Amino acid sequence: MRHTLKLWFGICVALMQCSASGAPALRVTVTNPSAYERRSETIELSWQQLVAQLPRLTTSNVAVFHQKEQLPSQLLDNDGNGVPDVLLFQVNLRPHTRRVLHIRPVTKRKDFPSLVDARFVLPREDVAWESDRIAFRIYGPALAADVNNGVDVWVKRVRSLIVDKWYRAAAESKKDTYHEDRGEGADFFSVGKTLGAGGSTLARGRTLYQPGVFTSQQVLATGPVRAMFTVAYEKGTINGVPYKEVKTYSIDAGHNLNRIRAVFTGIGNDDSLRFVAGLVKRTNTSVSLDSAACWLALWGAVNDDPVNGELGTGIVFPGEGFLGMTEEKDQYLLFAKLREGSPVMYFAGAGWTRSGDFKSTEDWKKLLTHWSLRMREPVKVQTAISR
Repeated sequence: MRHTLKLWFGICVALMQCSASGAPALRVTVTNPSAYERRSETIELSWQQLVAQLPRLTTSNVAVFHQKEQLPSQLLDNDGNGVPDVLLFQVNLRPHTRRVLHIRPVTKRKDFPSLVDARFVLPREDVAWESDRIAFRIYGPALAADVNNGVDVWVKRVRSLIVDKWYRAAAESKKDTYHEDRGEGADFFSVGKTLGAGGSTLARGRTLYQPGVFTSQQVLATGPVRAMFTVAYEKGTINGVPYKEVKTYSIDAGHNLNRIRAVFTGIGNDDSLRFVAGLVKRTNTSVSLDSAACWLALWGAVNDDPVNGELGTGIVFPGEGFLGMTEEKDQYLLFAKLREGSPVMYFAGAGWTRSGDFKSTEDWKKLLTHWSLRMREPVKVQTAISR
């Protein structure tokens, strides 16, 4: 009797995970055109086009399969209007190989734990976010006198999410306990009023026009594949003339770099203005620039205690509009062209030796080079109805 009940339970679970008999599915073929491995490659498919191809799909029944295994997937509303824009999922691709997946409706979607997070943290008014590899934050109005719009780094040596946990521990003890590594990582980074680990702003010549801390924020997604949020800066001025910036940050599971999209309005058609992103200087570090791949890297000791390992920070620009690098007293800067109302997109982030992902500066440079190639050599995605 027990054997029969167990058998029936297994059959019911299998039916809940599969589509109705004979129902069509969408076959998705993803091809890696590159000579390097692409791990945790995020695939984006238009939700509107998916529903047009498979009318039975809904936000509650869509699932992605590799063979018989259901993969983590996420419907993402890019603009916060309440309507999904894309379906996200991830694949691992060896060099010059392809992978075939299927999208189909199921009775019950499988729940997956999120490997990313983004949150607005009160009462500090920070926005903090993370992947399973690394964590970041930007400071809000509560600390406006001490910082600007730079990006802070929290290093991690666990794959679990830590941002909420560390903030709660700090609130309970009434001090920032996350500055000490208690086995999960720590905040060893110092931003001050610089751009930190890939923050950005406007410049004319060698004059930077940082806008201060953000004036509003909106968290758009918290995983399981991608965390995403927007922040607006409305207090920036150039020679007394106000401008506005809206910046969108996103990070995907398995990755160390943020995708950052910035749009400036109120700057007019001033050809002397430049877009600039920066890396704060740290002691005992070395800087590298690859003008062909359009990346800037900084590598060296996390702090004065060698037990805490080494940290890499970096910025990767698309080739179009890239103008080069300059060095300031307290940071290194990458410059690019910009236009009123046109998005500027780039990648920036950090990697730590004690995370287990990087052993040396060469590992960090290789990651930045691969990200540059990813923008130039996107994966090829083909879809077709399959029965």
